[in-house]
Amino acid sequence: MEQKHNLYLFNSRIATHVIFWMLYYLLFGVIWVGDKGYLASFYLEFILLPIRILAVYTTIYFLLPKFLMQKKYMLFLLGYTLVLFCGGILQRVFIHLFYEELLLNDSSTGLFNIMLLVRAVVLINTTALLVLSIKIFQLWVIEREKNTKDKNEILEIRSNRKTYRIPMDKILFVEGLGNYVTYHLVNKTKITSYGTIKAALEKLPQNFDRVHKSYIVNKNHIKSYDALSIDIADTSIPRGKNVPDELLSL
Repeated sequence: MEQKHNLYLFNSRIATHVIFWMLYYLLFGVIWVGDKGYLASFYLEFILLPIRILAVYTTIYFLLPKFLMQKKYMLFLLGYTLVLFCGGILQRVFIHLFYEELLLNDSSTGLFNIMLLVRAVVLINTTALLVLSIKIFQLWVIEREKNTKDKNEILEIRSNRKTYRIPMDKILFVEGLGNYVTYHLVNKTKITSYGTIKAALEKLPQNFDRVHKSYIVNKNHIKSYDALSIDIADTSIPRGKNVPDELLSL
């Protein structure tokens, strides 16, 4: 039932990232060309690109899932500020050592010129915010498609020589017992079918997760949970010891 969302060029994450950074490099090499010419501009962008890539990937692959998506906004802001500050210092060091002194043979501006350091932080911030916005939009598209899919999909359950067609969002949780699984629905009815809990999970969309060896829950219907149990409607379901809180989040 579950489909892989693919928002990458040529169905490849690596190819998409490579093309993005190549275009970024060419664009900013042209934009920031000065009186030193294109060669100096492209050389400068080349030595600074790894710092910006590091800042961007730290933001979208660490700070975003670890803090922002977990609603730890202050920790995200602190981490993001640290990334900008460290990236700005590194960028300023690279510019001074490998561009001003090595290429231009000019060290008159100094290593830690405040205005140039602020400019370096602003440039890294611009790049990081651009890619972060793209990543958040990508996640939003995936989530919207997933929610639409979850609401519209129908699960066919074979029970007592009948086939029941049940909307996915009407399933509260699935209970497994031996070679049988029972689907508990929002209208308090139950449908028991032959099969395993593992096979049942494979037919369900992403908002369903296995939280115990005998239970699958629809996360959209979770009312509350603690370390030992999960409350859905008027039923308390046991929670496995190795089930993290993140697994229960939407």
